Amino acid sequence: MKKVNTVKKYREFKEILKIRHFYKNELFCVYFRENDFGYTRVGLLITKRNGIAVIRNKIKRQVRSIADGVFDYKKNLDVIIVINKKYDPNEYVKNKEKLEELLLPLLGENNERKK
Repeated sequence: MKKVNTVKKYREFKEILKIRHFYKNELFCVYFRENDFGYTRVGLLITKRNGIAVIRNKIKRQVRSIADGVFDYKKNLDVIIVINKKYDPNEYVKNKEKLEELLLPLLGENNERKK
């Protein structure tokens, strides 16, 4: 994920979360809105309940990797991925499947997932 494709500012996170358009399952909650930039931006939200800093950073690396494989970054979207405390970094394949099926409605019918 390139730096351009990330949501970093607190104000932007707050605006996206305030709109309340989201999809949810037991591991993730994905908030989204349209933007005017012409490309997709992704932000990650993880709390201290997920573990110590080393574990949280590992989880963020895994989720960024999954997002790179799913998004084509050509849509006008801002996406915030909230990671639940039930996320287990040792079960990468299961977590990847859960996030991909949650992001399918955002990709639309015309976009194929990258493999």
